[in-house]
Amino acid sequence: MKRALTIFAALVVAGSIASAQVVADFEKNTGGFHVLTQYFGTALTRASQKADPTLKSAGVMVLNFNFPPGNAGDKGAVGANNAIVTNGAHFITYWVYLPASTPDSLNISVFAQDNVAYAFHQNTVQGKTIPKNKWYPLSLDLTQAGIGDPTFNLVTGNIFLTGIQVDNFAGNFTWQDSMLVDNVALVGSQPVSVAAFESGLGGFANVNFGPALKKVEQVADPTAKSSGVMQLNWIFPADTNSKGAVGLQQSGGLPVNGARFITYWIYLADSTMPDSFKVSVFAQDNKNYAYHDASTLVRNIPKKVWYPLSLDLAQTAVIDPQFDLVAGNISNTGIQIDSYSYTGAIPGWRDSLYVDNVALLTYTIPPPLKKLVVDNFETQGDVGLFSTQSFGPAFTALANGIDTTNAANRVLVVTAAFDTGTVKSKGAMARSDFAFFKQGDTSATDITLDVFVPASMPDSALFDLVLSGPATGSAWVQDEFMLGSPAFQKGAWNTLDFSVSKHIADHTITSPRLTATFYVQVYYKAPWKKWSGKIFFDNLTLLGIDALTGVAQNPATPYEYRLYNNYPNPFNPSTMIRYDLKQEGPVSLKIYDVLGREVATLVSGRQPAGPHSVVFDAGRFATGAYFYTLRAGSFVKTEKMMLVK
Repeated sequence: MKRALTIFAALVVAGSIASAQVVADFEKNTGGFHVLTQYFGTALTRASQKADPTLKSAGVMVLNFNFPPGNAGDKGAVGANNAIVTNGAHFITYWVYLPASTPDSLNISVFAQDNVAYAFHQNTVQGKTIPKNKWYPLSLDLTQAGIGDPTFNLVTGNIFLTGIQVDNFAGNFTWQDSMLVDNVALVGSQPVSVAAFESGLGGFANVNFGPALKKVEQVADPTAKSSGVMQLNWIFPADTNSKGAVGLQQSGGLPVNGARFITYWIYLADSTMPDSFKVSVFAQDNKNYAYHDASTLVRNIPKKVWYPLSLDLAQTAVIDPQFDLVAGNISNTGIQIDSYSYTGAIPGWRDSLYVDNVALLTYTIPPPLKKLVVDNFETQGDVGLFSTQSFGPAFTALANGIDTTNAANRVLVVTAAFDTGTVKSKGAMARSDFAFFKQGDTSATDITLDVFVPASMPDSALFDLVLSGPATGSAWVQDEFMLGSPAFQKGAWNTLDFSVSKHIADHTITSPRLTATFYVQVYYKAPWKKWSGKIFFDNLTLLGIDALTGVAQNPATPYEYRLYNNYPNPFNPSTMIRYDLKQEGPVSLKIYDVLGREVATLVSGRQPAGPHSVVFDAGRFATGAYFYTLRAGSFVKTEKMMLVK
């Protein structure tokens, strides 16, 4: 199956088109987004794709909500866990379209979870602040989240889960209607510098909004993070409201060129700055001279650390069409500090604030995501060189079959039978000699595997992706995922992500240029669960490796004709037969009894060069010895196997 991980396309924003790093544009389908059930409530009843009724794009995602009477504290969410590579993006943005019926107290949150520590962060706004019957962008500042919580790691990690949650926690109401979502995108991976203050002020000066700002100068960076910064010296008198501002007033205006945000990095060195003072990023267009700002209370800004503050230019333009950055540019932009929100006796304060790296954050097209699909299981009989493992007998059979969630595709079908209090509380399969590096280059960043678990499987099953072998010094290195957690839902396709880069960094993968056995194990801890059914797997993929270059060749490749011993052997009732083909051509694989009589044909037809495998189910045969013969071109070989019932 060829299920896309990340889509790059044109982004339609407020009627204009800009290049973008798009996560999902919903032009043809929901892009991997689905209703999240466990831990996310029941208020979202359906997520589907349809033609855009507002005619701004070809397609949108429709979210149907039902908040019934007397159901206070309910919520619903849609999300995608597609191992999204952020490429240093600053924001993730969702465009939403709310109907006029939207309750004012409805909470709407954009959320994301990393795939290293699985830290969860969200940005929540109320319905009353969002214009109705208009497309409006909602964003989560990924950089701010990472500074406030260092475990939220998008430097060595990716986004594991992202989506939108809607809840009625702020007020009990009855509401049944739909909202639209479009153009989920990452913003700011390639900022456009406005001023870096390495050798001067770049045109910034005191704009005389008030008397509190006393001096503006360029100085060496006291934090040693860069060569130079802008230093702002302030004096706020006691018992008097005051303010001051620094700004850039540029002749002809600052060209925006479709930027979404303007961002200032600030450093508060003094922890005594009053919590109720406000720091605002402002901008004014040069067509209608509409002025807007985004304010943050000092109590919400970490001290003694560089921290980004931004103004959402696109959001501002939706709220106020006079703020015109399509026909116009920015005539004035800067930072203001004021004490007007302070309650009680206003304390005096004097100290410095530092500013660096003023930039426009725009939609940019990063280098295409490098990925190599090792196996998409599209070939009939192909189980991807996986075999069941004796330490996990709950996996009773592997087969290639039709994907019942999308019958146009084929998948790896694992038949499982979990039982309570026995060794069958665990199922396992493995693929040996697994290479995850490029010839003469670095390793993959991630190994991903898509999985579909039916709704009938009990929650709390642990799915482990594991490497063990020469690459790990024979250590057992695993990433674990719990079924029913927010990022791993039943009844939907999920992408499990083994972070190779994380394990290289923590030295659990010691020799990434060597191979290892790749295991998938599924098990329950006490109390064990009893369940039988089928689990689908698809798209074993290496991220960070270009499909054009591929992985380093294992000793068995370039491929020669080869027939392997079946596994397991002896067996009951099924066993896997693996073979390699040197070139494309007609192939037959047949089973014979001890009298030489043909009893089964497993393969008959043309197959491509490379590795292949097929499962022989001997459930209808008697105990005894059997032989299997592979014929491909001039190559003929026979092996013996033993069925023991």
